[in-house]
Amino acid sequence: LERKERERIELQEAEKKHRIKRLFDTSMLGPRFAECTFENWIPMPGTEVAHYEAQNFVSSFSDKMRTGEGLLFYGPPGNGKSHLAAAIANKLISMEFTVVFANVPSLLGRIRKTYSEKRGETEADILQAVSDCSLLILDDAGAEKWSDWVETTLYTIVDDRYRLKKPMIITTNLTLKALEDVIGFRAFDRILEMCMVVENSGESFRRRKAKERITKLQKS
Repeated sequence: LERKERERIELQEAEKKHRIKRLFDTSMLGPRFAECTFENWIPMPGTEVAHYEAQNFVSSFSDKMRTGEGLLFYGPPGNGKSHLAAAIANKLISMEFTVVFANVPSLLGRIRKTYSEKRGETEADILQAVSDCSLLILDDAGAEKWSDWVETTLYTIVDDRYRLKKPMIITTNLTLKALEDVIGFRAFDRILEMCMVVENSGESFRRRKAKERITKLQKS
């Protein structure tokens, strides 16, 4: 009886993983983020804490799975928050964990699309997948335009992870107050309880590279 129960649970887990991967395979990362690792991370002043906490999150992920503790990376655009989140995703995916890496505006757009399509994935399918995965990464939170629907949908996603004690990682270019204004008090309150808040204060890597190219052109 014990063996049959174990086999039943293993089958359920395998089916759940298959369902999640069907809806959110690793291509969700896109070509750029699929290449992000800790090894090709470029350190800059102000990013040290975020880099450390990202690596620590991976090394202690078994504990995070038990406690539900996640990370909230916030700071100016272009300083590597998404790179670190993607590096975490890629590492955990290589360890056979199910990870959903979702750009928030794109995720919300995908859910909206189900309302007008009679066939294909449903809103329930998407919400179940982001609830079931080992780790949910919500990238670029706050980039979406606020509406009652946006606030309610994000709260549903966050609250589900909260109740199940499942970890999340969130990245945002907004200040904490601005993020709260966009996603709503209830979701933000849950996030503060669930996630370690980490400011990434480094300068924009993209702007630095642009300056370097301009300087190079000026010297040529």
